[in-house]
Amino acid sequence: MWQKLSKCYPIRLELIPLFMLAFTLYIALSNYTTLPEIIPTHFNGQGTPDDWGSKNTIFLLLGLNIFIYLLFTVLNIAFAVIKDPRSLINMPDKWKAALSSTQIERLRVIMNRYLFALKITIQGLTGYIIYITIEIAWERTTDLGALFYVFILAIFATIGLMLWQILRISKTHSIA
Repeated sequence: MWQKLSKCYPIRLELIPLFMLAFTLYIALSNYTTLPEIIPTHFNGQGTPDDWGSKNTIFLLLGLNIFIYLLFTVLNIAFAVIKDPRSLINMPDKWKAALSSTQIERLRVIMNRYLFALKITIQGLTGYIIYITIEIAWERTTDLGALFYVFILAIFATIGLMLWQILRISKTHSIA
């Protein structure tokens, strides 16, 4: 299993999202006792808080962060070890049937790499939201800031690039 996964990306890179998760846990748990009883729980389109709730909601954000890490890790492993990843690829059946084994392997690697990039980016986003929630609760800042939108842009760019690569690889069968 690890050999198949290491074809897609070096396993030691998994330390990056794992470190991000651990750091987010540290930030939230080390600051929990000093947080005010009411913290921001929702933000509007301008990034300012528009709903407030119990400081216990920080655990909901932590749970979301852990869930995202586990979900993307399972997806990475599934794409790496499944014998025929066609069943995990959402494209028309005619396209999937026409893919060669070389194209399938290229798709496996591309999708794993982009899913890994998404995992890192989303881990960064959720960690940043937890950090900024704490900062707003302590009245050190008033909104999510520009970095939030950079994360959102990075997520959409990663998804767009992944789709472009998938289409590029899957369409090569019509030329050959």
